[in-house]
Amino acid sequence: MAAPLSTKLLPQNALVQCSPTAPCTQPTVDGAVPALEYADGKMFPLQDYMNGGPNGDLFLYVSDNAAYTWDECNVGGPQAAGIPFIQTNPCHSQSLFIGMRLPVPKDASGNFLNPSGIVTLWLDAKRDDTLNLVATASKPRDEDRRIMFRYSTGPGATTGISQSKGDGTNGWIPLAAPTEAWTTTAQVMIPAWDLDHVHIEFEIKLAPGLSAGVASEPLLSAVRKLGLGIIHAPASVSGATQMVGGGRFPNAKDVPPFDLFTETWETLEFKEPAPIPLSFTMWNVGQMPDATFWVNDGGSGEIDTVARKIFRKEVACISEIWMSYERGELIEKVNKLRADEGLPPMQAITELNDNTFQLATESTGLVLLSSRQILEGGVHHFPSHMCTSDDCLQDKGVIWARIATPAATAPVLFNDHDTLRVAAGTDYAEFVDVFCTHVNAGENTPGPDTDAREDQLFDIKAYAQQVRRGGPLNANSFPYLLGDNDIFPRGTWPGGMDRPAFLLGDMNTLGPKHTQADTSFPRYQDMVGPSFLDISGRTEFEKANTLFSEKRDLARTSSGADPLATGTWLSSACADTVADELGARDRIDYVLVFPPEDTTEFPAFALLKEPTASVSPHFDPDSLVLLGFPGQLFKQCLSDHAMVDVTVNLARVKDVAKYNPAKEHRIEYSVKQVTDLETASGCCADWFSPRVMMRANGVTRENTYLNVMEDQTIYPNWFVHTGPDNIIPFPDLPAAFSGTVNMTSEIWEADTGPNDHYDSIPEGGAGTTLDEKDAHFSFSANSGVLRRVKGETLANDWLTEVELLGSFLDGYENGISLETQGQDTSTGNNARVRHFFNVKELESP
Repeated sequence: MAAPLSTKLLPQNALVQCSPTAPCTQPTVDGAVPALEYADGKMFPLQDYMNGGPNGDLFLYVSDNAAYTWDECNVGGPQAAGIPFIQTNPCHSQSLFIGMRLPVPKDASGNFLNPSGIVTLWLDAKRDDTLNLVATASKPRDEDRRIMFRYSTGPGATTGISQSKGDGTNGWIPLAAPTEAWTTTAQVMIPAWDLDHVHIEFEIKLAPGLSAGVASEPLLSAVRKLGLGIIHAPASVSGATQMVGGGRFPNAKDVPPFDLFTETWETLEFKEPAPIPLSFTMWNVGQMPDATFWVNDGGSGEIDTVARKIFRKEVACISEIWMSYERGELIEKVNKLRADEGLPPMQAITELNDNTFQLATESTGLVLLSSRQILEGGVHHFPSHMCTSDDCLQDKGVIWARIATPAATAPVLFNDHDTLRVAAGTDYAEFVDVFCTHVNAGENTPGPDTDAREDQLFDIKAYAQQVRRGGPLNANSFPYLLGDNDIFPRGTWPGGMDRPAFLLGDMNTLGPKHTQADTSFPRYQDMVGPSFLDISGRTEFEKANTLFSEKRDLARTSSGADPLATGTWLSSACADTVADELGARDRIDYVLVFPPEDTTEFPAFALLKEPTASVSPHFDPDSLVLLGFPGQLFKQCLSDHAMVDVTVNLARVKDVAKYNPAKEHRIEYSVKQVTDLETASGCCADWFSPRVMMRANGVTRENTYLNVMEDQTIYPNWFVHTGPDNIIPFPDLPAAFSGTVNMTSEIWEADTGPNDHYDSIPEGGAGTTLDEKDAHFSFSANSGVLRRVKGETLANDWLTEVELLGSFLDGYENGISLETQGQDTSTGNNARVRHFFNVKELESP
């Protein structure tokens, strides 16, 4: 067996991360496990695949430093809420810290009982030998250790710890001398502030004493790896009616850590966490409406020149394209350029309409383009009273796209009958929310313009919070207010408050650059402050950790030679001389960060240090302007705004809970997105669905969605799921359910003649049957595997795999997403459809 999993755990190094002015925080092994003590480590959910029951939590953290000075670690009071005020000082060096929060059993009346149990830890000191399949390393050897901690709580509570070493052949033997022990401290308690959990903490020295001639490598060589296995086995408690789970690490159903097989333990690598790279572009391109022909475009650029500058971008927020047909043209031209270079098409969120009498100015003028999959999306207009002067001719607002990160589509290898296959589904737990906006123009001094802009900023924050909480967006619920003609997904979706979100936009607010004082820009202070966007404060997680970026304003500093060269407002008479003047230009275009929700727990993702940014004017070689006296010809700018580019790296700091068949589950299937492929940017189809079906545990549920939704791309959230909120009973899956769940949907477009049943799968061509037009899916509850299958005409079609989407045993905590695309060559009625599946664990009694 190969080692099943590898985790990168960045060590705390005082020489790099800690200082008297910014001291590190380290766990205090007192038996209480507040999450933020481990903020420089990583958090993992704990599952018990035998007993079910509530989940526990595991925290891992390692210090790397040989020594700490008295003033660089755990100094003074707590750095964040939940951390004990009295802390050890100086910090402990070269130690592995393990914190566990495990559920406490209850009796039939819900009273807590006194838990007891055994925690077994396995440590592989020469991990590279194991990974390189050195013959003797598959069994525990002299340098490896097994530590067993027995505990009981309540009256007469006891604890005991024992340690043994491998003998290289048959298992574990006693230590020959106390000096051979890996120095270990262990504590257990049930804190008064968390009576649901028993807390257990360990500190293990990673520079252990070993037999003569035996070396250990966790922190003493370039290898910097450790094998680690953990099993918590709760003891039965008299009177308990709650099934209390144990928990293990690695958290894998089919490969638990085995006592005598070092390959089954997790590999901890003490190095930088795996980065998840993303890049964002913000550009106001100044394409004025045709109706206002007396107003010049903001620069010489047209849609074709704009497309050439952005078609290789990853995520781009483009503002001031007021005409619907020009927004459609931009998407077409961008994707034509990408096709010419063999790049996949960009997806887009924007407003398209085919209403003859709809004014072009009644739109946000925004286009949000992404080379990565857009999982959800919407358009929100500011309420009509939030504007002044000419801005009231337009419905400015904010566009939202939930974008899959590179980790969402990274290949997942699935072991199917000893054959490795790649899963095709997108991991819905791997996403970021991106918002694109353009707010009220005008003065930056107190007055009507500033008042309207601040109302809009408050509205952006309310909208972003509602989106990140998972909706819904169909009703006014202060502070979130619906705008006129808003576009949004129906229903709800997985929340995203546990990770950073990004706001790109022309904020029309003067802001500081590099080290300029915020106090010189009072409107900027208001914008980012608690009354409006509310992004200026540090979260509790940021106070506790030393590894991640706390930046909110990502383009404040240029990564080029001049850190002040981040001015973005170039004026309408822009020429190529402006490239040397950005340090003196006003900055009004931004890439900002909404931090994760401020709690005393870990977020799912954090922003790695440090984001980089560049600000660049773009010039039109075919457009010249005469400036100065006696006059000199210069190239004219494509836009009166510079382009802002930002590159960031995310890191996952909290692992996902994996599917446990021993638990009860709710199953959801929905159609998240439908795009008409009949024309590249045509508008607008009239979509409906007569059938979204699920068959589970012998019961069938069909929902219909007959109200037409109009647009080339819609986000309908047509769904069906198990659970008590169904009008007709459709029960959730019971614990240990071993059957299958079948799902399908139909995509239709209303027409003046017969309605069109759109093709949404690549198989079938011009076929007319459900099996040749509609996607069909089957979920195996026993194995956690989700497949796209042949169809439903024959019973065996539900069992005939067409495409493997993934196994929930590999994660997919928020579900699996998949795009299918029709290829009906006869009618051309083809749709690209994004399907979504979620298997939600229900807390067992």
